[in-house]
Amino acid sequence: MNKEITLKKNIGYENLESQFQKIVSLRKNQTWMLVGRKGIGKRTLSMRFAAFVINNFNSKWEETTLTDELFKKETDNLFYITSLDEKVSGKISKEQIDNLSSKFRFHSSNANNRVIIIDKFNWLTMNAMNSMLKFLEEPPKGLYFFLIVDELTNVLPTIQSRSQKLFFQNHSFESCEKILNENTQSEQKEEIENLIKLSNFSPGISLEILTSSGIELYIDLLETFLKKEKIRNCSKKIISNTKNQITNIWIVEFLLKRLLSNCLKYSINDQLVINNLILNEKEIIIHILNIKNINELLELLDDLNYRLTRVKTFNSSLEFEIFQFLNRFH
Repeated sequence: MNKEITLKKNIGYENLESQFQKIVSLRKNQTWMLVGRKGIGKRTLSMRFAAFVINNFNSKWEETTLTDELFKKETDNLFYITSLDEKVSGKISKEQIDNLSSKFRFHSSNANNRVIIIDKFNWLTMNAMNSMLKFLEEPPKGLYFFLIVDELTNVLPTIQSRSQKLFFQNHSFESCEKILNENTQSEQKEEIENLIKLSNFSPGISLEILTSSGIELYIDLLETFLKKEKIRNCSKKIISNTKNQITNIWIVEFLLKRLLSNCLKYSINDQLVINNLILNEKEIIIHILNIKNINELLELLDDLNYRLTRVKTFNSSLEFEIFQFLNRFH
């Protein structure tokens, strides 16, 4: 089980949790798909759901010894798998799914229900997806699946049809702020507000941005659009931002796509984004729109996707690709 998993409060999804508990207690659906944007709390809720199921739908599940054992990693009733286990590709492999199959063909050490949580389910390789489909066709009695999905487009329709879906809506500013206040040491109201707006009201992404110094990196990135001489140092900083290459790719992709998306929206109607801009984004957006039209921005977005694919698939240099991309604005 993932060592970072802990039982956390449910903030913002109280009604969704109540809905789940009623349905699963009555219908005993064994396969659940948690669908929503990255970083809005699907993993947190999946752990709470799992504890409720493993306690055989006991309404006092938060107080039981089994729940305590569950979050101390002292029970075999829960198995958790994520794409982060695959450090090279970021994918979930067929071998990982096959290992799950062999592990959960056997009963756990007690008579309680068992749960498999697969985070980033949409990151399964096609072979892994097909293996999972065979497993879901006749799941062992008492074994429940929680499949965490950011995008349904990458999930086989046959797996979707076998799953009870729960859709997660975006957080309000207030619930997002409450979650961040409970999970960070920051006492600066402006920093919290910037994180929430930068993440588009996603607590999980806010925390990832914070731990990867994303605000500082974004300040440097924005400066490159005004000062060409800043591009080289910024490109070098990106590859050393964290020790994890996948995280470095993710953060620069997220920041650049946010900026380009805001440029496109601003060009249509500035009121679409004006209240969620941070730092000197407005100045940079106006500058970009003075030198690039909408068609050119769309072409640049395609170029960014192409370059990032080269990095992810062919191990092209992230520093080189971002350096080349940023130079296209000068």
